[in-house]
Amino acid sequence: MNRLGRRRFRLSILVVVSLLVLTLVLTANATSEDDEVENEAVPCPSQCLDMNLAKDKRSPGAHIFYLVLLHNERTVQDALPLFRSIRDPRNTVVFHVDKKAKQLLLPENESIMALRREIDSCACGSTVRIDSVHHVEWSKWSMNLPTLWGMRIAVRAYAAIDWDVFINLSGDTLPVYASDAMAETLDNLPYNFVTSRSCETGLLPTNVYKFPSWWHKRSHYTREGTEPDPVIVYTDKKGETRNQTMVTHFGSQWVILQRKFCVWLVDEMSRRDSLPSKFADYLQMSGKLMTDETFIPTLIMHMDPDLAQLPKLYPSYDTDDDDEEDGSDATETQQVVLWKNQTLSDITDVRYERMDEHIPTAFGRFWTQQRYIVPEDSLADEPRAWGPYFLGVYDLANIRKSGALFVRKVSLHVDPNMVQLLPVSRREEIPEIQWPIEVIVTEKPDWHRRFQEIQA
Repeated sequence: MNRLGRRRFRLSILVVVSLLVLTLVLTANATSEDDEVENEAVPCPSQCLDMNLAKDKRSPGAHIFYLVLLHNERTVQDALPLFRSIRDPRNTVVFHVDKKAKQLLLPENESIMALRREIDSCACGSTVRIDSVHHVEWSKWSMNLPTLWGMRIAVRAYAAIDWDVFINLSGDTLPVYASDAMAETLDNLPYNFVTSRSCETGLLPTNVYKFPSWWHKRSHYTREGTEPDPVIVYTDKKGETRNQTMVTHFGSQWVILQRKFCVWLVDEMSRRDSLPSKFADYLQMSGKLMTDETFIPTLIMHMDPDLAQLPKLYPSYDTDDDDEEDGSDATETQQVVLWKNQTLSDITDVRYERMDEHIPTAFGRFWTQQRYIVPEDSLADEPRAWGPYFLGVYDLANIRKSGALFVRKVSLHVDPNMVQLLPVSRREEIPEIQWPIEVIVTEKPDWHRRFQEIQA
């Protein structure tokens, strides 16, 4: 080998070694950064140090009963920043772990132990419980069971606690506002919310007949137009037999419910011949899917308005702009919920999420914004069809505009920056960061793959 050949050989060896070292360094850094994000100890907030804070008297604002649903390792890990955001002497927090993932409750599971340590060391005066009762199958009736169970223990086991509002959350949810701001906000919104941003009719459930006849939701629930609306025969509390035609309405499985409604539903579900019980039987026997999106929303649209306490809305403004912040090309009239004093709140959605994989939607909406792609080696699961995408800092402008109180899905494994920015005390504190219109965010460099290509 001549001198030039030897130099080239040494140079190639140097390049390979350098890339190998770089790969090891990047891997080590990534691992340490992930561990730091997930397991870093956060000092107990100063306001939590006095555990007797407001325990002997009613604190101002709404007292909240949170039910947090966990179904895999990731949601348990993401529940840690969620808990840090909602722990408060006014709040009760119950975690339900899906029974099919009961191994998460074992002492050797570091994720659940990190959550338990946080609860033991800094519950901030909140009442906390971890339990595992129901095995949930996606799209089946069982998706309703944890929420109905949580509502039942809120009404009965925790009857002595002076809670006002029942809220169920997935472990990968974050509140937009800190506890004081959330308590004040919900105190001024005395309504039952059973929709999220993906609901086609905004803050009220969507009548199935608003969808085109060929749309999958209408096609499934009406058996392609061959099955009439069910007539439910039931017995009221006076012992009288009644019947009610139930027109399906779509909302969200994630709800914000007033205590009065929860007490009513729990009492009614305890009677096998009540309207809610008979309607639940129908949904199960008829094989309807995604009933967690239709059971409570349909019930609430067929009951006494005083008990339903649906949001009072004001049809606000037309959005006639092909360059909307949320990336949609459509003209629509949005509705804004009114505060209890009947003034405008500027809230168009109480829960912000993105479910824009089907283009166009049933009503001709086109979505153009980018979204976060889950890497193959991530603990974060690839979103299901018809399931929400993960959110990150580029979605903050849309979140701020919507006035949402909660956001989902947010994960330490996708964009941990969200945990650093939310919750806030005031809407103005949310950065107006949005997806670049023309620029495409590049893929993360895969140095390991490049090293393998050089070796080949």
